Amino acid sequence: MELEKKPSVRLLKVFNQRDAVEILGRLGVDSAGVRIMSSKMRHAVIYVKGVQARGAHIVKQIMLSKGGECATPRDVFFKNAEPVDIIMMGTLKQLRRAAGNFSTQPFGLSKLAEELKNLLAREFPAEAIVSELTVGSHTIRFGERTLIMGVLNVTPDSFSDGGHYFERESALRRAYELVEEGADIIDIGGESTRPGADPVSMQEEIERTIPIIECVASRIGVPVSIDTYKSEVAKRALDAGAVMVNDISGLRFDPEMIPLLARRRAVVVIMHMKGTPRDMQKDPKYDDLLGEISSFLERQALAAIEGGIEADRIVIDPGIGFGKTVDHNLEIMRRLEEFKSLGFPLLVGTSRKSFIGAVLDKPVEERIWGTAATVSFAVSGGADIVRVHDVREMVQVVRMTEAMREGRQTPADEESQ
Repeated sequence: MELEKKPSVRLLKVFNQRDAVEILGRLGVDSAGVRIMSSKMRHAVIYVKGVQARGAHIVKQIMLSKGGECATPRDVFFKNAEPVDIIMMGTLKQLRRAAGNFSTQPFGLSKLAEELKNLLAREFPAEAIVSELTVGSHTIRFGERTLIMGVLNVTPDSFSDGGHYFERESALRRAYELVEEGADIIDIGGESTRPGADPVSMQEEIERTIPIIECVASRIGVPVSIDTYKSEVAKRALDAGAVMVNDISGLRFDPEMIPLLARRRAVVVIMHMKGTPRDMQKDPKYDDLLGEISSFLERQALAAIEGGIEADRIVIDPGIGFGKTVDHNLEIMRRLEEFKSLGFPLLVGTSRKSFIGAVLDKPVEERIWGTAATVSFAVSGGADIVRVHDVREMVQVVRMTEAMREGRQTPADEESQ
């Protein structure tokens, strides 16, 4: 007697809309069915902050009517116009249909509808969105591949490479090496921001960085970034040929920084840091780690835009290692994709940092493999730029991770064959 065969069951991992369309196409679904069902294969969980309590009731009813769900606080029934946080859950189709209903509702839900539609369009596009930004004589493309920012510290005391490139000739050689190794951007810093570091004077920072930028900016063929929170240093660097300012203070420390960047149309990296380099690692605490960092980045980006900086010239950085414990850093890495919902390119800097040393029990000079793991994880999590010291090695890590994430070679991979 022939035994009846059991059906075979396996989980399908659907990363994006392209995956959904390809999977349905291989199954032989007709084009109309592909259009209808591809959105049903993508689910989303969306945190909404600050909805009126009476509006939250309506959101829950609408989400349930569409087949989705909405989590609300237990005391929402005892509130009226007070703001509450909610979590919506559903397929893309359910969420998009719900957004259509929100737009006709009172209590601020029309604004929620607009924000939800924008978020879904950014996070779940039918195809990859590539944006092109012209800065000086350079073009930076976000969304095509992960960019490599090479670190060049012209300081005697940076935590990883302090003193290695303090002399001008060695700094120049290293800048050229970084480009040859595959760096897309060179980030030059003249002040150590390691935990406990003392600030240096503006004049000393200028003397360390500007001669290097003047020499390399017009010669190396890639954009140069200045790592500073001082507007005068940034101004001198931009005069010397830099096109990007990497501000670890998130535009907090110098009130002249936003007007300067607006006038010069420079790209700015807004980084989150709790406190200052001198005190940031003194028992940092958060009530809501991801929420507090996201709120800070959103608030500072809005301040930048209101101050005249164009939105497409803003990059955000959650600030790995800046006012965070080891567990904080690991949780940020695990949930990197959440920062993408802010709508700005994401920079992640993990290279050789102490949380890697803590996990692996390795000194700074032996953290390259730990760094490689974090860089790969950052690329998988949606990082647009990774900031690294070991460019030659990390270029390979990034390109291989991209190939696995996409399930195919990228144009850059194919050209290198």
